[in-house]
Amino acid sequence: MTELQLKICIDKAPSVLVYENSGRQSLSVLGWELSRCYENVRHIRLEHVLQYLTTMEADTVLLDVFNTLQIGGTIEIICEDFDTVVLQWQNAVWDENSIRSPDSDARQAFARLFGPQKLGNPTQTTYDSAYPDTFKSAYSSDRLHFLLERAGFTEVAVKVSAGILIGQGLKTMQRGERQIAKSLAGIRPDHINRYTFAKDQLVLLQPSAVLDLACGIGYGSALLADALKCRVVGVDIDTGAIQYARQHYASEGTEFIQADARLLELEAETFDAVVSFETIEHVAFDLELLQKFHQLLKVGGTLIVSTPNQDVMPFDAEKFQYHIRHYTVQEFVDLVRAAGFKVAARYQQKDPHGGVVEPGHEGAFTILVCHKA
Repeated sequence: MTELQLKICIDKAPSVLVYENSGRQSLSVLGWELSRCYENVRHIRLEHVLQYLTTMEADTVLLDVFNTLQIGGTIEIICEDFDTVVLQWQNAVWDENSIRSPDSDARQAFARLFGPQKLGNPTQTTYDSAYPDTFKSAYSSDRLHFLLERAGFTEVAVKVSAGILIGQGLKTMQRGERQIAKSLAGIRPDHINRYTFAKDQLVLLQPSAVLDLACGIGYGSALLADALKCRVVGVDIDTGAIQYARQHYASEGTEFIQADARLLELEAETFDAVVSFETIEHVAFDLELLQKFHQLLKVGGTLIVSTPNQDVMPFDAEKFQYHIRHYTVQEFVDLVRAAGFKVAARYQQKDPHGGVVEPGHEGAFTILVCHKA
């Protein structure tokens, strides 16, 4: 299996030099385009790369590294520990001798904070006004740990050795459009708002059993189980996502099952409610999936389902690489009705990143509340 080592390419920043496991220099590529050249890599090591990137570039690199790795693949990051550097900076003595001595705290701390800057002298022929050898961001143990988990890595560990951070993480699931975080505080607001809306819709019904189909890592299932005080079954096709759910979101009220929705074997008319957010646009069997929901619901049961609004977010295969299609509100309503449901109400989220759920049908996301007659 391929193993990659990435180092910064000073003359073409923010490119990185990619070395394969043989040690042979392979290519220079933008750090966030690694997945265009490689796939199913077993291990990637980033050695003193992140600090040369802006924080947005570094976020994008970590996401692309995640996509490049195979399931079970690992990442290793080596970079300066900002906490250690700050202490060295505070201890520095600033005088002519310290500035001229390459081993002084002043010189060392400056270089570790702002980069070597060998190309930053305008009196030299090597001067480069793009400042490719200047650091653009800094990392502490806590920040690196947070960013690795935010990118989707699990079993994250960060240690400090001689003022250097060594961060490691494991890829256990395909990220796609999943939110991955150990607590609700790390989940994007628009995702939380959908589950909070579902909770508010169902609380007066006092359901005994709810199905959360395409539950991802299970944060929504946990939210519903805690608020409704009922059994919530979360189902997802990704084994890694279900393992993560069982590790971080399990409770007395939750049950997590790994299964393909089409092959899901649960007793008919088992659930008082089914919740499935941002699912049908990912599958080629949309009607079949909705009919499965109809089969699993009790008579009078409630389905709460959402999808992007084609009129507001037109489908683009390159932009929405994990989607198959989008639906206009009317197409969405017609599809749900074809599966046997009665549409009780239409809701929307206008803001695609943090939107509250409100009545209407002109938002970026459409949410339908339906009943099984």
